[in-house]
Amino acid sequence: MTIKQKITIAFTLIVAAILVLFSFYVYYSYEDYRQDLIYERLFARAEATRQILQNDSVFRKDIFFSLNDQYEAVYDEGNNLVVSTAESSDYVPEDSFLQLVRSQKKYRFEYRNPKFEFKKEGVAFAYFHNGKIFVAIVTAYDLNGRNMSNTLRYSLLFGNLLALIIIGITGYFFSKKALSPFDQIIHQIDGTDVSGFGFRVKYSDKNDEASWLAASFNQLLEKIQHLGENQKHFISYASHELRTPLTVIKGVLQTSLAYDRKDDEWKKSTVEAIGEVNRTIDLANNLLLLAEVEGLHASPDKSDLDPIEMLMDTISYINHKYPEQLLNFELSDRFSGDSVQAVISGFPHLLRSAFVNVLDNACKYSDFKPVDIFLDKEEEKIVLKVIDKGMGILPSDMENIFLPMMRGQNSHHVRGFGVGLTLVQEIVKIHDGSIHLTSVPHEGTIVTIILPLKHF
Repeated sequence: MTIKQKITIAFTLIVAAILVLFSFYVYYSYEDYRQDLIYERLFARAEATRQILQNDSVFRKDIFFSLNDQYEAVYDEGNNLVVSTAESSDYVPEDSFLQLVRSQKKYRFEYRNPKFEFKKEGVAFAYFHNGKIFVAIVTAYDLNGRNMSNTLRYSLLFGNLLALIIIGITGYFFSKKALSPFDQIIHQIDGTDVSGFGFRVKYSDKNDEASWLAASFNQLLEKIQHLGENQKHFISYASHELRTPLTVIKGVLQTSLAYDRKDDEWKKSTVEAIGEVNRTIDLANNLLLLAEVEGLHASPDKSDLDPIEMLMDTISYINHKYPEQLLNFELSDRFSGDSVQAVISGFPHLLRSAFVNVLDNACKYSDFKPVDIFLDKEEEKIVLKVIDKGMGILPSDMENIFLPMMRGQNSHHVRGFGVGLTLVQEIVKIHDGSIHLTSVPHEGTIVTIILPLKHF
């Protein structure tokens, strides 16, 4: 079911409900008024009957302007019929009824007569005359009032049906007109042969929902285009980075096979080939780790980790990898002054990989100048700062520095893949943390990682 159909049906049902409620109100208001009017007229005739009996010994019905099928009767204390306007009546009261009237003074009632479609109405009241209590009863069929009720009922029924048909047709054209901007957007999307990411939805400058939707859709297309371009760049760069060491390995082995004759020459070629193989393995491992991280965003399988112990283990690894590298580690006094051990919840192998990447970059891109490492605790989070005094990052590279396979323009002389910071950012994200970079070219870079502490 389309939105137009839903709007039309909903609009029609709402208006129909309002019309039905209003019609019930009108009909029952009139019916209540009709009953009050007929009972008022019946009581007036009953009162006239009482006055005539008090002043005349003969009951004269010819002075009345009678209602349809009107009947008057008077009963004495013994429940005997004293006088009536007809020899027979369709209503003969029981003794209990007459007693009820005497107790309540006035009483309204209805009863069924087979020759009429609706019930007849009647009134009865008790009065004193010459020290005796009498009961006057007047009944009649409100023919004019009932006919008016029928006319009103059918008028409301057919009037509402006609109104609903008109409302349904009007609602359909109204919804069609209201949703026409969305139809135009759909027509543009369906009728366009999208061979790239350059397609954009055209829309008016009106400040309405259709324009907002089209603008948001265009923004989404721009993001998709940006992601697509990044993916193409990533695939191209990854293919190049994988192809380069493989080509070198192939060339080394072919050269070795053709020209190497001595053991030293074989050994030198083999070491060179193994180095390229290790470089290729490192790149493949980083790409696999990045894919693993992207699939762990909703994983609950985290462990309790000691950030100090993990950072010390990382520093030990870097010292072993770069024996000549100087690492200055400083731990905030907040750790020693707090009786509760700082614990973070996460994946140990991923956090260790993130710390290793940050420290490894600081060492490589600072030409192995001293690197400062500072670990602090602020409220319910830990803050790790890694400060190097290297080449820094150019301002034009800062915007895309976290994209995969993106490297700074001033860093091509340093071996790397452009995956490390992307991997670090994704790892920090799945641990509900954040990473920030500040850098000044030729002065150095500060990497700040913030991770939340576990609540106990």
